[in-house]
Amino acid sequence: MDVMDRSRVEGGVPLTVKLRLTSTSSGRPISGGEVRLWHCDGDGSLAGSDANGWVTFTSVFPATEAGRWPHLHFEVAGRPAAQLALPGDACVQAYSAEAYGESKRNLARSSPADALRDGMSLEMASVTGDVDRGFVATRMVGV
Repeated sequence: MDVMDRSRVEGGVPLTVKLRLTSTSSGRPISGGEVRLWHCDGDGSLAGSDANGWVTFTSVFPATEAGRWPHLHFEVAGRPAAQLALPGDACVQAYSAEAYGESKRNLARSSPADALRDGMSLEMASVTGDVDRGFVATRMVGV
């Protein structure tokens, strides 16, 4: 597991991102697949998937700007990048934390369709947790 630099977003809500790589043809897990993950609060990190296809990153819940839905970017083994969008209910909870300043207001002016502006595919994550314990975002990714 590779850990992103949390010092750049002091006071941010912890976020663990778990992606499971699976073959689009067989549905079987892909082990050893390299995944790069980044968002507006970090330079990105690289990790490889385990024998069950899981890759895990630890960071903070990303802030958002006006007209942009909260999301992270990822790419698998050099394929075109995609976006991992975060559900609105989790965003509302995270943005109640003091560290997020304008993100609560910016969220109200955005929609998940805004994440598609870059022409990348959109993958909505399943998110559990809360502000006190941190959040976990999970998504299956077909490769």
